[in-house]
Amino acid sequence: MTWILLLLPALAPGQEGDAPHREVYRAAEASVVAVRALAPLGERSGTGVILSKDGLILTSYAVCPERSGKIRVRVRGPRQYDATIVGTSKREELTLLKIESRDPLRPIELGSSAGLRVGDRSYTLGNAANSLWLDDQPSLNVGVVSGVYRLSEDRASSTYTGVVFETTAAVNVGMEGAPCLDASGRMIGMVTLNYSPNRFLGAAIPVDELKPLVERLKAAAAPPPPPPAAGGGKADLGLAAKDEAGKVVVASVEKGGPAERAGLQAGDVLLEIARQPVRTAKDVLEGIRGLEPGAIVWIKVEVEGKAEEVRVELERRK
Repeated sequence: MTWILLLLPALAPGQEGDAPHREVYRAAEASVVAVRALAPLGERSGTGVILSKDGLILTSYAVCPERSGKIRVRVRGPRQYDATIVGTSKREELTLLKIESRDPLRPIELGSSAGLRVGDRSYTLGNAANSLWLDDQPSLNVGVVSGVYRLSEDRASSTYTGVVFETTAAVNVGMEGAPCLDASGRMIGMVTLNYSPNRFLGAAIPVDELKPLVERLKAAAAPPPPPPAAGGGKADLGLAAKDEAGKVVVASVEKGGPAERAGLQAGDVLLEIARQPVRTAKDVLEGIRGLEPGAIVWIKVEVEGKAEEVRVELERRK
C-alpha cells in the first residue's frame, strides 16, 4: 500500500482568513454615517460616527466647519436626518453634531490609542466616494499601523497638527472623519486629511486626544442650570492661582474637583472669570464671591497660545 502525505501550508500570524475582517465590519458598520454640509465655501461630504444613543455625531471639521448649514446625516437603513452643530474645534479638526431619531442608534465603541504599536492591525471604515449615500454601506479597508509621529504643518484643507498614527488601510475621498478601528472593531482614531509629504499614507488623530475635546464641547453646549440662590459664598473652584511673569496662571488643581473635571490644568493662563478680566490671583476669588455650590462660572483660559472658554460648576468648599 502506498501512502501519499499532503503537506498543507500553515497560516502565518495575521493570515487567519477573512473572518476577523468580517467581525470588525459587523461590529462598526451601523455606527458609521455619511455627512453632508453646506460650508461657507461650498458643499462638503465626508464621514462621521455615532457617539451616543441620543444622536451625538462626531465628524471632521474639514467636513462640517463652523457656520455650515443644511447639514444632513445618513444612517444605514437608509435613514436621513437634519443635524445641528453642537460645537466645533478648528485646531483639533473636530465637529460635534446632533440628530433627533426615534429609531435606535448604535454608538461606536471607543477604544484606546495609548498602546498602539507599529504593526498592529488597523481598519478604516467610511463613506468612500459617497458609498453610504449611493449604496447604503460603508467601505472597509484593511491595513496595519505603519508609523506614529507628529504633523507640524496643515495640508489638504486639514486644520489639525500634532501627533497622529499612520495606517496602510486605504483612505479614499469622502473618508475624512471616518473611524480608524482596531482588530476588535473599536475606534482608535479619526481619519484626517493631513499627511506627511515624506510618506503619503493615511493618518488618524488618536482617539485619546479626541475624548477630552468631545467632553468639553458637550459641556459647553449643555444648558445652564437654574441660577442658585444668593448666599454666603460657600462655593469653590478647586484650583489655586498664582501671579507669574505678569500673568495669572493655574498653580494646581484639586484632583476630582470642578476645575479638573472641566479640563483645567496647572500652567493654564487665566484671562477672565465670569466675564471679568483676571489681572491678579486675587481676582479669581473675587470672581466667585457670593456664589453658591452648583453655580456655573465661565472661565477664559489660554492654552498653548490659544484662548478658549471653559464651563466650571462650583462645588461646596471643603
